[in-house]
Amino acid sequence: MENGNRIGTLSITPTVPRQTPRNDFGTVFARTAQEVVKTGAGIVASLVPGAPMVSAAVASIGSVVSSSSASSASSGTPGQGEQWDLLAAQREMQAEGMKMNLAYMNLQNEMQAESRAHNAISNIMKVRHDSAKAAINNIR
Repeated sequence: MENGNRIGTLSITPTVPRQTPRNDFGTVFARTAQEVVKTGAGIVASLVPGAPMVSAAVASIGSVVSSSSASSASSGTPGQGEQWDLLAAQREMQAEGMKMNLAYMNLQNEMQAESRAHNAISNIMKVRHDSAKAAINNIR
């Protein structure tokens, strides 16, 4: 008798060597943070009135960061420069995060104020409507 719930024969695949390149998290994170900062700074620079000065400052900061990472990679202490770059990138990301949180809180406050104003107007209109309805009913 054959049971339909039985598991058939299992096939086991042998372990194969790694096929994808091994990327260090710190290096990838620092590179990504640099791109985020460059992109964000470019967007902010287009919105700021002194855009040429800001873009020049961003370009000089980008060249300093890239030259410092290149010099740290060529120095005798491997990984030390990457750690400082990672720390700087984390600080920049935290600063951007705080700016975004502040903007989000301001938006929430504006939305709450608008909601309170809407509720107040709605309540006033309801009272006026109820008063007019009561007056009409009293006339009948």
